[in-house]
Amino acid sequence: MKALKIILIVIIALVVVVFGISFIMPTKMHAERSIIIKASKASIFNNVKTYANIKKWSPWVEKDPNATYTIEGTDGTVGATWKWDGNKDVGKGEQTFTKIEDLKSTESSIHFIKPWEGHATSYVTLADTAGGVQVVWGFNSEMSRPWNVMGLFMNMDKAIGSDFEKGLGKLKDLSEKESASGTGGPSVIKEMSIEPKTYVGIKKTMTFDKITSFFAEYYPQLFADLQKSGIQLAGAPAGLYYAYDQTKMTTLVAAVAPVMNPKTKIGKWETFNVKGGKAVELDYYGGYQNLGKAHQQINAYLAEKKLKSVAPVIEEYLSDPMSEKDTAKWLTKIYYLVE
Repeated sequence: MKALKIILIVIIALVVVVFGISFIMPTKMHAERSIIIKASKASIFNNVKTYANIKKWSPWVEKDPNATYTIEGTDGTVGATWKWDGNKDVGKGEQTFTKIEDLKSTESSIHFIKPWEGHATSYVTLADTAGGVQVVWGFNSEMSRPWNVMGLFMNMDKAIGSDFEKGLGKLKDLSEKESASGTGGPSVIKEMSIEPKTYVGIKKTMTFDKITSFFAEYYPQLFADLQKSGIQLAGAPAGLYYAYDQTKMTTLVAAVAPVMNPKTKIGKWETFNVKGGKAVELDYYGGYQNLGKAHQQINAYLAEKKLKSVAPVIEEYLSDPMSEKDTAKWLTKIYYLVE
């Protein structure tokens, strides 16, 4: 009995000590690492705003090649969730985007399921700095009392800091290679509804290699005539693609500008009325020579979703190549009307 009492006293004493330490030890855990990347913000952000691209540089993916990953919702948007299930090094859990600020930051909530239950938040920020773009990757979590005493034996910053450094290094390599090649890589396809628009421009059939010179010839004339006529623009210049012939390598395309419903004909220019409705959209960052890859991505999506496109295909050119020399920053919005 005396020995049992001693054991009980020791156990009680340990419990008291543990609880006492738990009120001294912090309950909040934080880890953060940063790196300078010599690439455009567009290339970098494209790799941190979607789970499909995060998978390319995540330090944990290579720890279990047999792990399973699924994406629920529209990747690259708030509410999209990435679920994983792997070995003891990867565990099981899910991560959900809670905030996305274009070219600036993302925030996510994380739910760990195995090997232990837990919750955390993660964030990535981008900021211009000397020598490139500073990318900060951070992690915040809480451990309730008395479990926070585990902090005596485990330093969260050291535990995941090296993984963060490895992941940021891979992100740097990926983004700098993409930026150097003039493409920000594939983006996310979104389903949406677009409003009807009226355009003014000129339409011709030509071979694919003549498209750039076609736009370069007619856009200056078009904008000059619109300005003289006092017509108000309603958006960025665009290309309307009505037909493709892959055998002859030709397309029927219009170089146009959206306008506020002109009442009279403007010189030699035609008026094009494009109906609104259901559409799929992709934001593409990169040089125009790589736009074909974006169209291939959309066509694969349409085939998978069993959607039929309706002419014309719309390309909106939101960047001015004369003022922005970094092709990786050129943004083209591509819309396919579907039924």
